[in-house]
Amino acid sequence: MRHLFFRFITVLWMSGIFGILVFPALDSEAGDLFPTPPNLKNNVAFWKKIYAEVSTTEGLLHDQEYPMVIYKKVYVGRRTGRSRRNIIRKEKKIVTSYLNIILSQPESGWSKEEKRLHKLIEKYVPENERSGCADRIRFQQGQKERFLSGLEISGAYIDTIRAVLRQYNIPDRLAYLPHVESSFNTHAYSKVGAAGLWQFMRGTGKKYMTIDYHIDERRDPFISTHAAAQHLRHDYEILGSWPLAITAYNHGLYGMKRAVAKTGSRDIGTIIERHFSRSFRFASKNFYSCFLAASEIAAKPEKYFTSIKYHPRLRVTDITLTHYIRPKVLSEYLGVSEKTLIEYNPAIRPVVFSRQKKIPAGYVIHLPVSISADRASVALAGIPDSLKSDEPDVPKYYRVRRGDNLYAIASRLGVSAKAIALENNISRMNRIYAGQVLRIPGTSTTATAATKKPGVKEVAMAKKKSAEKRKTGKEMRESGKKKPEIEKTGIDTISDDTLEELYRAPAVVMTDTVDTAKPVIGANFDVEVYNLEVTLSPTGDIAEITVSVDETIGHYADWLKVPTQQIRNLNRMGRRSSIRIDRRLLIPADKPALDKFAARRLEYHLALEEDFYSQFKVTDVKSEIIKRGQTLWDICSGEQEMPMWLFKKYNKHLDLSKLMPRTQVWIPVIETKTPEDFEREALRAQEAVYPRSWQQLRIPDQPAQRTP
Repeated sequence: MRHLFFRFITVLWMSGIFGILVFPALDSEAGDLFPTPPNLKNNVAFWKKIYAEVSTTEGLLHDQEYPMVIYKKVYVGRRTGRSRRNIIRKEKKIVTSYLNIILSQPESGWSKEEKRLHKLIEKYVPENERSGCADRIRFQQGQKERFLSGLEISGAYIDTIRAVLRQYNIPDRLAYLPHVESSFNTHAYSKVGAAGLWQFMRGTGKKYMTIDYHIDERRDPFISTHAAAQHLRHDYEILGSWPLAITAYNHGLYGMKRAVAKTGSRDIGTIIERHFSRSFRFASKNFYSCFLAASEIAAKPEKYFTSIKYHPRLRVTDITLTHYIRPKVLSEYLGVSEKTLIEYNPAIRPVVFSRQKKIPAGYVIHLPVSISADRASVALAGIPDSLKSDEPDVPKYYRVRRGDNLYAIASRLGVSAKAIALENNISRMNRIYAGQVLRIPGTSTTATAATKKPGVKEVAMAKKKSAEKRKTGKEMRESGKKKPEIEKTGIDTISDDTLEELYRAPAVVMTDTVDTAKPVIGANFDVEVYNLEVTLSPTGDIAEITVSVDETIGHYADWLKVPTQQIRNLNRMGRRSSIRIDRRLLIPADKPALDKFAARRLEYHLALEEDFYSQFKVTDVKSEIIKRGQTLWDICSGEQEMPMWLFKKYNKHLDLSKLMPRTQVWIPVIETKTPEDFEREALRAQEAVYPRSWQQLRIPDQPAQRTP
């Protein structure tokens, strides 16, 4: 209901009805609301250079703490990966040699360049900080073309964003924050999983929006703007300052509350100067300065850019689906292409279109404004009952074992081998492999996880236990007896042919590597990364799981539809207690709830990987040795920022809760995909042996009441 309210408010505004409800703009007070402390003026000046002067083919070598100490502009062109890193590394060494000479030799022996750098350092760096300059050299890529593109795209959204912010009594200037976060790209996705125009992380976004395997409203420009407004207003009311609320948008509310408590100040300049923590680093310290710089440019763009071609304001017709409908059916009856549906509805995840999964009933579809709501309603009413449903498909998955082939799997699950191949894009060039998780097509209402049938001993044990008093999790832990045998569930057991050779080919077995061997690079979903097996007690009301990467108690509560406190009570955990990766945890669940839990858990991890690999690629892995005091968080949030699941993927042999100093780990080298990468992927898709499953969907030739 919450997202429907957001859409209702947006429609009112876009229809011109909402004017009387809008709060007055606060821009007249902008000077007081968004001050520029003296110690941040140079930071703001630096970011204005980055946004408006330095091309994306260039970058600046500068001092990390005193950014206006710009040592050198470096041209990197369109290079990526190792070639780009080598250029930057070489230029850093040259600057470092200059700085070492300045520190170790008299001025009479300095070159012209060394004298220039010395004057620069004298101007901006306090005397007691100058000895550390060589350790603070940093490369920042230019953003000029990216910022200009963001300005042009902003034309589609900026008026709507301003109107939404005013509904929450938020200053207009904050409408420019997406320039810093995403350059107004609704499809923006970060290495660590922030998505959409406002770059919400999943955990924060779930407080305000629907985020699941089918729908991710972080990518909807209207709903995510309402969510951002609520989030910013909430943080502002707690912190009492817009500079602090803006910084909290990047660093987190509790991080900023700690900063205020430690420094005893609510002045952003004081906090940035005096607050030190492992997480309050360059990005967080510079976030407010980036906002000031970006908003100054966006407010008067003609001072910085000579030609700006703004996109027209996005106007849409919204219609609510009354049934579960597949995209191809919706496209056919509404008279719009699937490409248009994708363009206007970025919140519908790509897998829904590529796999022709049903769009949920109750979801609000954006359509071009040229299609009226009445026309769209008539078109939806004309869809035959056979092509729509009151219920969603029940997701079914199967984990491939050694020796499996498509025929054996299909026979076991009661579907055709060809259907499985279509659903998973299996071809001669893309065979199944042991450990792979296959999507099983069909609309069966049977349980998602077909539990293994227990043996005689298990049945006897279950009958005996069911006659006894049901034990709670506490009794199970404190009984002192050996745990009863348990029933296992999880993805291991989740429940005209001219290509017979392919269908009967055994699953490929990936070669296991020893701990010290360099891992094989690949983008396949590897279920071994995640401990997804679930064990259900014979009493049938408690299960035990192993905590996997990127999981929280909040996730488990959401997947089970129970309060988080119920899980905490079951495990005797306080409000501030945290879970640890690879440790066991009890959850309250019966068999039906556990089946849904297993599917939702798997789809969560599938979505994380699918989203990541849609934008990034791993080009190499390099060996590193863990230093004393270095934690998993330090590794994943370091210079090579990465999601924890990706680190685990290349270090499956390690217990992530017990990383010890001097342990060798493998660090994946991540690069953003290039246009050439996307072209190659599209070409491979076209050359696949099988068409995608949506192409097999049969639509009547002359649908009734079809939209003209």
